[in-house]
Amino acid sequence: MYQRPLYQVSQKRQSVFEKLSNRRVGINLTDKAEEEKQLPVDRVALGLLLMAAAMFVIPMRDGIAKHMTEALPVFTIAWGTYVAAAIVVVPIAMKLHGREALLPAGLGSQTARTLLLVGSMTVFFFSIRTVPLANAISAYFVAPFVAAALAPVVLSERLTLPIIVAVVGGFIGVIIVLRPDGNFDINILWAVLAGILFALYMLATRLAARLAPPIAALAYQALLGAIVLTPFALWAGLGGITPYLGLFAVIGVLQSLSHGLSIAAFRFAPAGILAPLVYLEIVAAVIVGFFAFGDWPETHTWIGIAIILSSGAFVVLNRE
Repeated sequence: MYQRPLYQVSQKRQSVFEKLSNRRVGINLTDKAEEEKQLPVDRVALGLLLMAAAMFVIPMRDGIAKHMTEALPVFTIAWGTYVAAAIVVVPIAMKLHGREALLPAGLGSQTARTLLLVGSMTVFFFSIRTVPLANAISAYFVAPFVAAALAPVVLSERLTLPIIVAVVGGFIGVIIVLRPDGNFDINILWAVLAGILFALYMLATRLAARLAPPIAALAYQALLGAIVLTPFALWAGLGGITPYLGLFAVIGVLQSLSHGLSIAAFRFAPAGILAPLVYLEIVAAVIVGFFAFGDWPETHTWIGIAIILSSGAFVVLNRE
């Protein structure tokens, strides 16, 4: 989203699918073919390892949130997540960027994108109250396909055959995860809504310039998210939150860690190389869901996941 300090902006047009590496990370980056050829193999390997680690951290955060939904209201959990993240990241951002961490450049666009992110995460938490993590995250991955479908209209991007194939395939995969016979947990629709909100975030991010450093933007998002969710948390109730303060602290660390690992990954490898690893989040969700909650995807879910993974990989491998 932001200015030069960490990354160089490429002037080449980049499809929405190449932004998949931004999933819940909040960074806009591009890759250059010449950089991919020149980067040492060990640096690229380190970047891949860091991104893979980031994708495994995110479902761990979601798993803790799912566990807390048994005792706390969703709004309280969402609020606590942003408060914990703000406590971790705001001091770091203040030290690095001073006042800009609280009032970053492009305040209007930062605010709009933050509201979309807050909405996306909150409704996703509503979904995982009863929906297995793997199913919910698979449904959430409607986001890149919605963004790709809307990009020609909103961003005037050229609609290529690989993107059309990926969009159609991705939607088919999500429908299969939802169960085409209509026999599904209605709460999974919250995950679909979360994905649509994140797709709008992706498009809003593409429309806005990279005006603020990533850490400053992240701090502003955490702080504003906590403020926006405060009245909802007070309405839902903060009673019973004390025994979970330790888990909220862990969530704050995990959320910040996922962002930090992703930022570090982009310092070692181009976005085009890292993009396919975003789909590891679905694999990680299966693992976390199985060991933490005993959830194992049914056959139709595996089929849907395979189609979603294949659709994403197809467009990345066939990018221009």
